[in-house]
Amino acid sequence: MTRPKIRLIITVLFPLLILSGCGKTSSPLKKQMIETTDMSGRKVMIPEKVERIVALNPGMLRLIAWLNATDMVCGIEYNETRRTVPYLFAHPELRKKNVIGTGNAPDHELLATLAPDIIFSTYITRAEADKLQSRTGIPVLAIQYGNFDDEIDTVFQALKYLGKILHREKRADFLTGYIQEAIQDLIARTSGDSESKNPRVYVGGISYRGSHGITSTEPRYPPFRFLNTDNVSSSLGSVMTSQMDNLQNAFIDKEQLIEWDPDYIFLDMSSYTYKNSLMDEPWIKVLTAAKNNQIYTVYPYNWYTINYSTILVNAYFIGKTLYPEKFEDINTETKADEIYRAILGKPVYHDMKSHFGEFRNLK
Repeated sequence: MTRPKIRLIITVLFPLLILSGCGKTSSPLKKQMIETTDMSGRKVMIPEKVERIVALNPGMLRLIAWLNATDMVCGIEYNETRRTVPYLFAHPELRKKNVIGTGNAPDHELLATLAPDIIFSTYITRAEADKLQSRTGIPVLAIQYGNFDDEIDTVFQALKYLGKILHREKRADFLTGYIQEAIQDLIARTSGDSESKNPRVYVGGISYRGSHGITSTEPRYPPFRFLNTDNVSSSLGSVMTSQMDNLQNAFIDKEQLIEWDPDYIFLDMSSYTYKNSLMDEPWIKVLTAAKNNQIYTVYPYNWYTINYSTILVNAYFIGKTLYPEKFEDINTETKADEIYRAILGKPVYHDMKSHFGEFRNLK
């Protein structure tokens, strides 16, 4: 074979080899385009039939996994290949997708080479979305992630919007209904008690741009609100808010926790304190929760923003711990797998337990 012919073959085949990690390659025919308004208010022209996508920034790939649209994903951020989070336990195939840059930072040239139909991104401004779209030549849709507090409707709006774009409307409706029913079930089981009967509780070890100790807490920890408990840290009022992680986080000193002296303490398993024998620290032993053996672990829920499915899993464990008679019908492991299966498509409690350990009492 002559050298000119070899060069011609390489020129033709190399782009196809790069795109092979995306599944189907783009049709040579021009796609039918439609206009959509993304969640930042930008009007964007997108293909009517979406086949390949990329998800950028915290939580975006998680929502795609929720909608059973992982088969459309062309490439992922490098850090997604090594996170130990429920949506990647449920969809390990995502770790084998083309990497689009180092860390969480996408490479514009790699994005343009992969040529997805749409780039979805959370935590992006209108100007940033316009700039990314201009540099890659690919439609960029800004998605708002929300939370399980004052922006829970935003979560449902995001699912509805994505469901429409990806033709997963029924799946989006199911997810919205399931989450709403779970939260209402938690509230209903624990409503009606007077405030004086509600246990005084505290959660520590909450991640905030990294792992922290027992004195890192969240004044509006969702499971506590769903269960009508008395979160002792709720008295802090205005606290540090992370625009990136979309949560409220507060750091207190040991003296404050001793003064609050909660009846129960729950410790996030991402906490470095948890990993370094919290119970061996002398000051812990003065707490009522420690004296009564009422310190428990819960799963990490905040990694690359909020893992909503794990919030619900934690809530049922906490509910069964605080109100055993009201959660008598709940088996924690069975319920965890039900939640993960419903939201992520697979029961991954075993994976969570293998990596972090089971829910347990730290005696």
